[in-house]
Amino acid sequence: MLTIMSDNFHIYTDISFLPANEHEAYLKEGFSGLCTGGSAVIEVFSICHRISPNDLITILPSQLVTIREISKDFSMTFFKVSKTMFLDIMSSLGKITPDFFFYMRKNFHIHLNDRDAQRFLGFCRVIDYRESNDDSIFYRETILHLLRIYYWDFYTHFQKKISLKKDIPLNSKKEKIAFKFAMLVFEHHKTHREIAFYADKLCISPLYLTKVIQEINGQSAREIIADYIIVEIKKLLRDTNLEIKDVVRQTGFSNQSSMSRFFRQHTGMSPSEYRRTIHIMR
Repeated sequence: MLTIMSDNFHIYTDISFLPANEHEAYLKEGFSGLCTGGSAVIEVFSICHRISPNDLITILPSQLVTIREISKDFSMTFFKVSKTMFLDIMSSLGKITPDFFFYMRKNFHIHLNDRDAQRFLGFCRVIDYRESNDDSIFYRETILHLLRIYYWDFYTHFQKKISLKKDIPLNSKKEKIAFKFAMLVFEHHKTHREIAFYADKLCISPLYLTKVIQEINGQSAREIIADYIIVEIKKLLRDTNLEIKDVVRQTGFSNQSSMSRFFRQHTGMSPSEYRRTIHIMR
């Protein structure tokens, strides 16, 4: 029996539903929202911004976040994105390079003019309308398509800005290691899945690499490697011209059983089950 993946996706105006608070934590859910009143201080990986009306905040899952100094009249219109949904979004956006995620750590805040602020609120109204009127079977994929547009705009903006600068500023030696690790995983995850390979490339011990990645990213090195593999598998599964055996070959697994076992371990379903959820119209 096919299980439809469910993310309880909503548009919120009650700030008690924000996934961040005054206690610093790696978020299981990302969130994006427009400040509509008052002010608050949001800190992401030691980068602070005091947000006020018409400030748009976009924070990805697994980032280190705190929100404090919240005024009594602080208000936001926002949505939350689980890690699972975010990986599904990334799987259809092409080759999103890791430097984008490091860029977003430091550029999670944009001030909008009145026109663009209203455009974001209109985008939220479209999502809210879909939640009320779409068949539940199709709703999740509809939301994914809308969110792909949202995050794609950030990625194209990043590409324009980064073309003017060669490097993303990194705050510490450990952050530089985490950045280099992510870039190496992006390049080699199809053929190398062992931490020792990446530690050797970085000229450090596997134990130290594991410690640094956990400290900087709030995830283990193995989890990050697995995330890249899962995104790659999901991306290929979206191509209906590919058979499962083609996906196995292109992702470097020895056979279909090993890929299916890996995919089920990390998603709770087989590749075939996942494909049926994303091509429900067929």
